[in-house]
Amino acid sequence: MNPNPRELAPLLVDLGRAGIELAPHPTDASRLRHRPAHLPPDLSARLRLHRAAVLGLLVNGYAPTGDEAVYILGERLGIADGLGMPTHPGSAAWLVAVGESIQ
Repeated sequence: MNPNPRELAPLLVDLGRAGIELAPHPTDASRLRHRPAHLPPDLSARLRLHRAAVLGLLVNGYAPTGDEAVYILGERLGIADGLGMPTHPGSAAWLVAVGESIQ
């Protein structure tokens, strides 16, 4: 699933830069879990608007389209991995990498 980049990409980058981690809720497929538990109001409101798209990325994965998107995703995740940062789906580094690759 590759959502509308004009709306979702900046949100993902902002969440990742804020150190937010996301995951599908274990018992309710329509909800997200996030760490820390309290988000800044602007990020919380934007995440609420795009919850379905974010859940889709977390559950179904992200497949970059185009050579540049593939390169950006791999390069960002590679740097994060080299720095010892978590890069699993939903991690802050993954959110930034996906956000930047779909812009």
